[in-house]
Amino acid sequence: MAKIARRNAGALVALAACTLLTACNIDDDHAGLPETDSPRGKSTTSVVPQPSSTTNVPVVTTTTTTPPPVTVAVGEVAGNAKAAAALEPWVRDLVSLDLDQLVRKCWTVDPDVAREMYADKDGILAAVAEPGIDGQFAVSWKGATETVSVKRTEIASGYACPRVTTPGVTNGYTVADARYAVFRYLSRWVGKPVDPNDVEGRYPLVCAGSVLSNNPGKLTGSTAFTNSEMTSEKTGRDSVEITVPVTNSSGVTQSTSFTLAIGSEGYCINNIGN
Repeated sequence: MAKIARRNAGALVALAACTLLTACNIDDDHAGLPETDSPRGKSTTSVVPQPSSTTNVPVVTTTTTTPPPVTVAVGEVAGNAKAAAALEPWVRDLVSLDLDQLVRKCWTVDPDVAREMYADKDGILAAVAEPGIDGQFAVSWKGATETVSVKRTEIASGYACPRVTTPGVTNGYTVADARYAVFRYLSRWVGKPVDPNDVEGRYPLVCAGSVLSNNPGKLTGSTAFTNSEMTSEKTGRDSVEITVPVTNSSGVTQSTSFTLAIGSEGYCINNIGN
């Protein structure tokens, strides 16, 4: 009887404990943990009170002001409306861009030559405001201190990077221009043109009717050249000879000479020899 009494008493204690521990639904692994802990393998979602849509929130209004386009005056050219239209975007850039940006856009011109030519902004603006003159090889605008000329290929491109000279100068081309013509020509052959648009069909560097024009593949197989070792020599009033080491696909490097003359587009290459 004593054992039965003790057994009944134990059952009553267990029953009371079950009641306190939520109907005996107890996970042995979590016994004794705070009730706010989540069971293993399950996730809980916290609900964060959101601000009412009626809350007064200050509204900040941002006004973006677009500057007006730069207005430039370019003199019309009788019988050649495209000339002024092609020069206008360049003149706008002359006014709005810094000189280095302008030089980068005018990749048909040697960078150092361009920096020197485009430095006199006021003189250039005064010149292009005058009526243009359509000449044999270029269109020119003449001012008191500067003459601005654009070649046919520059006009055709729609963005004309001009030559700028002082009044009375016939062409203004220098040995630096001849060297740059060779640099551009070689850069095409080794697959690294100064600009993707720099191709012979758009910007000819070979003299029309020359020995090279009849045998244009003299540099076939060229893979590199050493621009830092380029040398030049004036051989006449309008002619230059330039020598530069050129490497072919066999890894052989040899000194290659270029003879240049001034043509309708500036310095052009007449022939190539070793």
